[in-house]
Amino acid sequence: MITKIINSYDIQINGQLLRVVEAGEFTGSAAPFNSKTLLINEPRGNKYINLITYRENPENDILEITLDSSDIIDNRELLLKSFVKSLVDRKRIKEREKYSLLLDGEGLAYSNEELCSSIIYEVNKNNDSYSINGKTLKIVETELQIEVNNLTDIKALIAKIEHDFDFLVLYNKGKFISVNKNGRIIPYPVIEVISLLTGKYQGAQLTALTGDNVEIKNNKVNYKYYLVSNSQFYIDDTDIYKEGFIIK
Repeated sequence: MITKIINSYDIQINGQLLRVVEAGEFTGSAAPFNSKTLLINEPRGNKYINLITYRENPENDILEITLDSSDIIDNRELLLKSFVKSLVDRKRIKEREKYSLLLDGEGLAYSNEELCSSIIYEVNKNNDSYSINGKTLKIVETELQIEVNNLTDIKALIAKIEHDFDFLVLYNKGKFISVNKNGRIIPYPVIEVISLLTGKYQGAQLTALTGDNVEIKNNKVNYKYYLVSNSQFYIDDTDIYKEGFIIK
């Protein structure tokens, strides 16, 4: 029997997925299911989903949000700005000069003109690694082709490299792939990685594993979100997978 219906929409930014749900959709019980966990783990098999839950405070127009994922959250600023832009485009909130957000008690503000770009971070070299935006990165140049159909060889190379950094980056003539500190391959561009590659290989066209070319202009990374789907999730109390599942 269907016990709850949750409406959402999904967007992607350079291959990075974001699911957006208005907080009121979680009103009411769906026990023994955890509705938020289900939405992170669905559609089944997708391990890269990020979930934003939001509520606009009518007294001050502040967007009160939570941001969740099944793994480390990359590109937080990019996700938040694209989320706000999608709300404006869908007429969920009014367009204005500045947008205020409250994320887990942290106040953030973005101007309307900066919703589609982020500034390249400063890069600091530390022996054979780099420090960028509080994260550590290591880059390895390789002759392996950075292509989806070459993932077996790429994973074999990654397994041979000692890795205790926030990001390990494999690079070959403009194409690159990143691995986070949990050992998960990140197919989309991460701004800290782009900052490193832009500084090290000035003028090179950078292309992620997804095939997306990174657009950089005036020391900023430009991006655009695309709508993937509008969805309704039906929670059925006969489903044996109470939290969904992810294929890793």
